[in-house]
Amino acid sequence: MRNLIIITLVLLISGCSFAKKDKPAIVIGDIEVTRQEFQDALNSSMFRDAGQEGRQEFLYQFIARRLILKEAERLGLDRDPQFLKDIQLFWEQSLLKLALSQKIKELSVDIQVSDKEIRKYYSSNKETQFLEKELPEVYDQIKWVIINQKQQESITQWSESLKQGVKIDIDYKKLGLKEDE
Repeated sequence: MRNLIIITLVLLISGCSFAKKDKPAIVIGDIEVTRQEFQDALNSSMFRDAGQEGRQEFLYQFIARRLILKEAERLGLDRDPQFLKDIQLFWEQSLLKLALSQKIKELSVDIQVSDKEIRKYYSSNKETQFLEKELPEVYDQIKWVIINQKQQESITQWSESLKQGVKIDIDYKKLGLKEDE
């Protein structure tokens, strides 16, 4: 078994060293950028449809950004506590957004809105939200509102279900909060 693990590791390591890496299209000191990396950056920029002159401008800005980032690393700014805190917050927010987006897509497949629900919502809100508007005019708008409400309810239920089986201890006093009743 041990030999199998060693052989597997050797193959993985040797496979990685033989992997063909694209030749750099841009070399900025010790920074190498492939054509694909540059193209990906260009495609996610406002210059993606700007023609030859726009691509050229983007190239100059791209190089300047890489040089500034390299200098920031040299100065140790990439290890600055506030920077690391900001990165952690960005990572958490991005991951949370991705997880919620996927869950909403998954839950939305099962969401149905009936005509009865739409008529009930319209009747309940006609005097405040839909003055002088008939149901056919606002039908799609109401359906969208109800779908959003149901998505929120589903996400809340899912979030609550994640707490099941997880021990959560809160020291309200340390947090300066009043304990839930």
